[in-house]
Amino acid sequence: MSFIDNVVISVTLQNKNNKSSTMDSNPFIYIILSLSLSNFQRSYCQGLNISFVDLPDWDYLMFSQRWPVSSCIEWEGKNNSNVCNMPKDPDVWIVHGLWPTKTGTDGPNDCNSPIHFDPDQLEPILEDLDNYWTNIEASTKPNSFWAHEWKKHGTCASVLPQLNCVYNYFKKGLELNRKFELTTILADANIVPNANNYTIDDFANSILQKLNVTPQIECLSRKQESFISEIRLCFNKSFDLISCTSVGVEISNCDKKKPIKYLKDIPGVMAKASVDEYYIQPEEIISREEILHKWYTVIKFLIWFTL
Repeated sequence: MSFIDNVVISVTLQNKNNKSSTMDSNPFIYIILSLSLSNFQRSYCQGLNISFVDLPDWDYLMFSQRWPVSSCIEWEGKNNSNVCNMPKDPDVWIVHGLWPTKTGTDGPNDCNSPIHFDPDQLEPILEDLDNYWTNIEASTKPNSFWAHEWKKHGTCASVLPQLNCVYNYFKKGLELNRKFELTTILADANIVPNANNYTIDDFANSILQKLNVTPQIECLSRKQESFISEIRLCFNKSFDLISCTSVGVEISNCDKKKPIKYLKDIPGVMAKASVDEYYIQPEEIISREEILHKWYTVIKFLIWFTL
């Protein structure tokens, strides 16, 4: 029996004993859930007794957050059939990844870690992952984005105790996303999603003023336009913020000659494709006859139930 089953049974028994109790009014249920989640983490992430001596060394972590509108523009621009899965809150920056990096290189990547991707470990944080570590690429397989991030980056990060399993790795990324809310940091510097144009310095200085470090800034170039795509923060192995420039990272790939757009919405045809093809599925379109049949079934059941 899984830990989730234990939680459900515990909550159900408690509610049966006290029908008026709810999770909002009964702290005992919260205690059960907390203990179960703690046990879950221990069962997957502690006592592994696995050697990581063969994993390559690295110097710092790069934490990349991306603007979902720009990510959607990039994804749909690659193929006419691509559609986007946008986060529940359209005004938040979402996680792209947490990447161990050797100074002066890209990576290491795809390390030979004994820890393999297990989607079951993500069950307690699945809703948060959907909302804040969103797979923008809607037409790809379930869990494929997270599996990719673990295989390419998490396997190398697993040498750290804080990132020593799938659950811990993704939980840490979510924690950093909450702690360093880019929407708020940028808004404090009067940088908000709209039709205005910004510069690299606008974004870099907003981070520097708030966090006292220099980030890396990524842009997406499309024809004559440049869109803010990702903002990356750098950390040492103790998760202390450091300037990305201190480890030799270029501050930006953006074209300084182009103004940077920070769009609030997906433009034009792309927005229509994302909504029409992804959010409105064929099975969601119900004919008038189907609706009448459903009501007829409900009424028959109510008549039977009240006899």
